[in-house]
Amino acid sequence: MERSATAAGESALAELRMERGLAERVLRPLARFVRTQPLGTLGAIVIVLLIAGSIFAPFLNTVDPRTSIREATTLDAPSGDHFFGTDRSKRDMWSRVLYGGRPTLLIGFGAVAVTMAAGIVLALAAGFLGGIVDIIVSRAIEIIIAVPAILWLLMFTTAVDRSVQTLIFGVAFTFTPIAIRIFRGNVIQERSIAYVEAARVIGASGPRIMFRHILPNLLPLVIVAASITIPAAMLAEAGLTFLGLGLDPGTPSWAQDLGPNNRTYFRSAWWLLVFPGAALALAVLAFNFFGDSLRDVLDPRLRGSGLV
Repeated sequence: MERSATAAGESALAELRMERGLAERVLRPLARFVRTQPLGTLGAIVIVLLIAGSIFAPFLNTVDPRTSIREATTLDAPSGDHFFGTDRSKRDMWSRVLYGGRPTLLIGFGAVAVTMAAGIVLALAAGFLGGIVDIIVSRAIEIIIAVPAILWLLMFTTAVDRSVQTLIFGVAFTFTPIAIRIFRGNVIQERSIAYVEAARVIGASGPRIMFRHILPNLLPLVIVAASITIPAAMLAEAGLTFLGLGLDPGTPSWAQDLGPNNRTYFRSAWWLLVFPGAALALAVLAFNFFGDSLRDVLDPRLRGSGLV
């Protein structure tokens, strides 16, 4: 009995030590990031607040962003009843700004996920394998880049539909060639380094070398590319919607509220421009701050340089 109790106590103590060690491994880098990267920390806080506001919008004193409020007046200025005023259709702008973050952020995250996944796989294949694979990928990139991105997006939205999914894949389609071109050059550079030759000598397969040895060294570059793609995707959706060719009219979206339906009222109702525009600008700026800081922290070439 005593031995079993002692064993149980030692096991519990070991588990407690493991939990403390895991907490320290998580909290120490986080504390160091907060201390050394104030702009990145600010960007992360803004991103969390925007995401939380979009997710928990139904609990933040909002109404249906698509429905007119009977008791309200057209273009009602910001007040205690309507924090961000109302638009020309008597819709609550506070609700539209909170709900409007959902499609905008979803397009940003969705486009970067598709872009990075396709860009990494194709860049590794083209840069590591070379030959006919590299030729095919490079020619396809040149064909896609030769057509302006806005035309690709217009073709996607007119040929398919104007949904969030279409915009995600349309934006990813236009950004993926650029990501491939950036990653491919680094893959070619990494391929000629001694550690890749050593892996080949000991019999490592091509896929293992690509994903086990080369890919980890690309991660800082992937993070930078992702931090650029997310706000760029948001701005691409905003530009397309500003032309009246983005999401369907009435959809709660920051870009939709900056589009042609509200544009003629900007001078007489400043809140139609300020609040959706500020949300979009804050999101773009926050992602840029956070991405740059994350790149500085994770880039091994900067460690020990005194910069981070």
